[in-house]
Amino acid sequence: MRWSAGRLALLGFGVALVGVGAVVGLTSIPQRQWPGIVLWMAGGVAVHDAVLAPIAVLLGLVVLPRVRPAWRPALRAGALGAGVLAIFAVVIVGASSRRRNDSVVPVAPTTSLALAGAALLLAVLVGAVVGSLAPRRPAEPDPDLLPRETD
Repeated sequence: MRWSAGRLALLGFGVALVGVGAVVGLTSIPQRQWPGIVLWMAGGVAVHDAVLAPIAVLLGLVVLPRVRPAWRPALRAGALGAGVLAIFAVVIVGASSRRRNDSVVPVAPTTSLALAGAALLLAVLVGAVVGSLAPRRPAEPDPDLLPRETD
């Protein structure tokens, strides 16, 4: 499998960002907070594997075959965004009652989440319309995915 120059550039950029994040995290976060951060990151992986991935599989098996092909990419992205937003909503709403200083986040979390949901819905609709207006090109199968001839 050959990787395009763009894909290699994105890979390099991603690795560089991970490196910057590691350096900033190790130099600016007090060591006493590291266990909580590791727990938070492990929880993110667990939520992905236990919640987001099964929902994505169900979406792909049940919902997407029943919609127009032009809408499918927008719906996939919207479903991923909605899942992440739902996870953030649980954390944000749960933590809002324990906030020590109300001036840090002066807007009610429900208002922020409703606006984020509306922005996500608008983005899905725009993506679906753009996908519907885009010219259709015939799909060419990847030669690596074609069945091999056996002797």
